[in-house]
Amino acid sequence: MAELSGASEDQAEDIAAFRAALSKLGEDHRRVLQVLFPRIAALQERGDTDGALALVAKIKAILSDPERRPQ
Repeated sequence: MAELSGASEDQAEDIAAFRAALSKLGEDHRRVLQVLFPRIAALQERGDTDGALALVAKIKAILSDPERRPQ
């Protein structure tokens, strides 16, 4: 994984876990994430780390809620 050459071991593990989880998501969830990721990046670029982290927490809650998972 060339893009991980500067990443720490913990970051590499987080990225691998994210990719594994992403591969298990349904198409609807992937579309939602495609919309929200740029918003998270924009919040972070503006220095609104708290806003970005709050959005990440909301996404995590949605994705981990079994009632919202596609059947």
